[in-house]
Amino acid sequence: MLEGEPKERRDRLLRAWADDLDHKGFTELQINLEMFPTKPEGFGEMVPDIVARRQDGRRLVGEIWMCESVDRDHDMFSRAMNYAYHGDVVMLLVPFDCLEEAEELVRQWGLDAEIFVQGIFD
Repeated sequence: MLEGEPKERRDRLLRAWADDLDHKGFTELQINLEMFPTKPEGFGEMVPDIVARRQDGRRLVGEIWMCESVDRDHDMFSRAMNYAYHGDVVMLLVPFDCLEEAEELVRQWGLDAEIFVQGIFD
C-alpha cells in the first residue's frame, strides 16, 4: 500500500478480492493486511497485497492500486516490474473511476503483456 491511501478502504477491497479468489479455487492465499503470517517467498522489500496459487499452478501476484496512487507512476512502475519479475501472473486491481488511466500507464510502460489491470466497483 502506498502512503496516503485510506487504509480501511484498501483493507475492505483486499478482503473482498481474497474472498473472490478463494471462491474461484485459488489456493495458498497470502494477504498483506497488517503483515503476512509468513512473508511470501522471493520478495524483498516490496511485498504485494496478495499472493495466491491458481488451479494451473501458476502464482498470482496482486496489488490494489487506488486512484489516488495512479499519478505516482514511478513508484508503481518499480513495484509492477518487481512483481512481474517474481510472479507468474501480475494483476493490478483498480477502481473503475481510474481504470482507463491505469491501463494506459501499463501500456506506456510496455508491460501490458505481463501485467493485467482489472476494474473493481467501490
